Amino acid sequence: MVIFLNACSGNKSENSNAAPNANRASVQTIETNAQDNVEELAKIVKLPRPPEEATYNEINLPAKNAAPNEKRLVAVLKFSPEDAAAIAAAAEKYQPPVASDIDAETWFPPELVAKSQETGDEFLKGIEYAANDFVQSPYLNGKLTRLNDTNYFVLELVSF
Repeated sequence: MVIFLNACSGNKSENSNAAPNANRASVQTIETNAQDNVEELAKIVKLPRPPEEATYNEINLPAKNAAPNEKRLVAVLKFSPEDAAAIAAAAEKYQPPVASDIDAETWFPPELVAKSQETGDEFLKGIEYAANDFVQSPYLNGKLTRLNDTNYFVLELVSF
């Protein structure tokens, strides 16, 4: 009987390790989907000004949490100082800006990942604006956050 319990215990241990590995695989898949082609991004969302740099990730949401074909797009956009100021001023016209925190993703530019680790809370602090100037079908809603002390913006859009 003891051997039977050990065998069950061993299987339980293997199963408990399977979930974290599955999670790692899922995160890895998301990371490898990160793109940096500005021209392709411009086909997906409106870009009121051309960014100097762009890294983005388009994610199909799981059906259990969302309707089929629902998507989420997260883009990190770096603009010139002049363009960053113009984008913030234009976005301010839609709604008043508010302070906001953004989770730093591992695929963000290295300087932003490092910046998020300075405080130890893995967040990037910024000012949130309406994303109206970036919205284009299939993405219907979202927000635009300018990261403090940078010319980087994080654009988050969803298709619902």
